[in-house]
Amino acid sequence: MKNIKKYIATLGLLTTVVSCDNLQDLNVNPSFPVDVSAQALLPPIEQQMAVGLQFDNRYLGRYVQYFSNATTGNEWDRYGYVANNDQGGDIWKMAYFTLGLNITRMQEKAVAEERHDITGISKVIRAWSWQVATDYHSELIDFDQAFTQRMSFDYVTQDKVYAEVLRLINEGIADLARTDGKVSATYTGVGDKMYNGDRAKWTKFAWGIVARNLNNQINKSTYNPDKVIEACDKSLASNTDNALINYNGTVSADSNFNGPGRNNFANFRQTDFMVRVMNGTVFTGATDPRMSRILAPSIGLSETAPASAANPDPAKYTFIGNPLNTTASSTNGPSRIPNLWGTFVAGTVTTPGRYIFRDKANFPIMTYAEIQFIKAEAAFIKGDKTMALEAYKKGIEASIDFVNLNTVVSTTYPITTLITTAEKTAFLTNINVVPAEANLTMSHIILQKYISLFGFGNLEAWTDMRKYHYDNVNIYKTMAIPTGSGLFADNGGKLPYRVRPRFNSEYVWNFTSLQAIGADKVDYHTVEMWYSKP
Repeated sequence: MKNIKKYIATLGLLTTVVSCDNLQDLNVNPSFPVDVSAQALLPPIEQQMAVGLQFDNRYLGRYVQYFSNATTGNEWDRYGYVANNDQGGDIWKMAYFTLGLNITRMQEKAVAEERHDITGISKVIRAWSWQVATDYHSELIDFDQAFTQRMSFDYVTQDKVYAEVLRLINEGIADLARTDGKVSATYTGVGDKMYNGDRAKWTKFAWGIVARNLNNQINKSTYNPDKVIEACDKSLASNTDNALINYNGTVSADSNFNGPGRNNFANFRQTDFMVRVMNGTVFTGATDPRMSRILAPSIGLSETAPASAANPDPAKYTFIGNPLNTTASSTNGPSRIPNLWGTFVAGTVTTPGRYIFRDKANFPIMTYAEIQFIKAEAAFIKGDKTMALEAYKKGIEASIDFVNLNTVVSTTYPITTLITTAEKTAFLTNINVVPAEANLTMSHIILQKYISLFGFGNLEAWTDMRKYHYDNVNIYKTMAIPTGSGLFADNGGKLPYRVRPRFNSEYVWNFTSLQAIGADKVDYHTVEMWYSKP
């Protein structure tokens, strides 16, 4: 008993000694610091920018008909959704959880450390996340309530989100321009894996967000194409400015979500529409040289001149696509459609993959090609076809070069080569692709932009599609839009214009507020957004 009392007394003394500030020191793990620098928060934040898009691209890819499920009846192929499920909820999760308070903490640390460049980057990333989230979901959580301790959260309308994006961008650009304090590209570059601390490139990225924001509003009387063109001219100036998230591809956690090692696309097949915009059907007689590098060839080869190691001509492959909501052929021969990395089996870390469907492929957040197509669209609306044609051609050139940057040459099936200068020139001089100035149409611009965004820019492709109200007569020529029984039953015959908020945060915990904006209705996803209305 005496020893026990002595032990308790000693423990009490120890507790007194290590209480308060000293107690925290006992829990410090130098490998996992609790308080980190603004610099150290950048890498995971940038990675999560890609992850949110990648997860939800699996569903958006069906809405825009880049790819479809290998079997019939899938809800997303029918322009619907899966109820009481988090499918399609990762962009919401990204905005409020994986980025969320992490951006807040990074900005707070940057302000305290006088790292004005990181303060600017924080604001730009936040603006980007709001732009992405609202273009996907529409109404978002009230900015004054987000990241606070509440039992329920109200929502703000999309026009207020668009205004908030521009406010944040203006502040972010101003911060990026500051040279006082402890601004250092070397210091920031240690954590910044996207632009290596280059403030000029972050500023260009910010202007790209402005270009998207303003150009989404083409149907409004307040739309100003000159402002869009100005933003484009201040944005990405070449493929070296592309916003890319990098992957080592050595382990699953550091592999591109699109790659075979993650096996997230084994059940998807390129659509027949995606093939038609590249095989000379839509752009009459002009076979797109990018097709044999970004799409997957069928199992059958041309009998007249099969590609081989001795004859490495990927143009000899047969390319076919799967109609939406149709079971892909599983028979042998030319009708058999492979998955997006070119095989008929589950992906592994040893599967080579294709284009950006590779484990080590960079994932684009924004590209120079996209900015040029936005400029072309704005110039076309303005009535300046000379500028529109010039930007349109630059967009195609940039896209071809981007494909080459992401092509791994292979002499085994599926054989892949770089696009040659001759192929590029032949395509760009084909009048059905790059017409005379007077013959340029909006369909040319939007469809070439659509091709350039394949596999990564699904949200931007869908934003355009909704902006032009799924027009498959004047814009998306030959695209088969589901109708009648081909549409998801809860659509009520209407097409989707938004994705429902994340189930496990909003429908489970914030349902009363959802009712206030009509999100409790089964057809809420068909309600047109503010940005696409007059």
